[in-house]
Amino acid sequence: MKPLLVCVLLFLTAGCTASAPPLEDQELTLIVPGSPNGGWDALAKSIKTVIEKEQLIQKPIHIVYEEGDGGNDGWSRLNDSEANTVAMTSSLLLTNELLGHSLLSYEDFSPLATMASEWQTVIVANESPVKSISDLMDKLEENPDRYPIGIEPQFGNDDQIAFAQAARTQKVPAASLRFFRYADADALLEALERGEITAASLSSSQSEAFAANENIRIIAISSPKRLEHLPEVPTWKEQGIHVVFPHWRGVMGPGHLNDSEREWWNDLLTKVQSSPYWKEELKKNHWTHFYRNSKDTEALFQTDTKKYRYIMNQK
Repeated sequence: MKPLLVCVLLFLTAGCTASAPPLEDQELTLIVPGSPNGGWDALAKSIKTVIEKEQLIQKPIHIVYEEGDGGNDGWSRLNDSEANTVAMTSSLLLTNELLGHSLLSYEDFSPLATMASEWQTVIVANESPVKSISDLMDKLEENPDRYPIGIEPQFGNDDQIAFAQAARTQKVPAASLRFFRYADADALLEALERGEITAASLSSSQSEAFAANENIRIIAISSPKRLEHLPEVPTWKEQGIHVVFPHWRGVMGPGHLNDSEREWWNDLLTKVQSSPYWKEELKKNHWTHFYRNSKDTEALFQTDTKKYRYIMNQK
């Protein structure tokens, strides 16, 4: 076949290949790598709400749930998805790999944005004799085996790491602590109410929801100062535990995103976080503004990986 004819055929074949429509003309999918009504779900719903109110795209937005394996099932699904699909994420992505729970690394994905943060709390059942975080730490120092701490949904998440870091400041070795893991927040609450665990470490939004039903007491929060909507909850710092620990959540795309696709998502999420409707979502969920764009989110993943590696190597 003559070279000129080959070139013509290649040109015609390429011209006939169907290409995906621009992202703004596609339906979007937000993967929640956990159960409904958790922190990742709240983030996905808030992003969807703002996009729709601002009419940033005209196509439908779908939220899908892929629960299992501490987020890994959802994140695995993400990398089998097209560019119109993203997933909610948090530091659990980093710690899963560091602890050997997963082969997935943040480098397998396209970091797109960090949208908000909240704080870590410690809760006890209403009838618990534990009155404060100092009281709990004293008990743990004397006999850690007797006072198990509940977390969910995965060992090595911020719930466990934050509590272990706080305990170290009180001369309680992390290795001496007993952590019981539960599949979701409801199972964690049930374990606390039946006395299977002494206390639980979890995010502030989850503990607030439990406290609203008057079944539990929040005895400490990892914020630098008391929160306006929780004025009765003391910080770790004011109880002698000099640790401030934010818990961030963000959005990432499949690892195969090209530069233009990554920039499209970056622009969309930048518009979301700059909307007055986003400020309403922050207030409604009691989140702290913690926005990072795509480039800065990648840098956050890098620095937090080093931070968690250091924390995990402490005794």
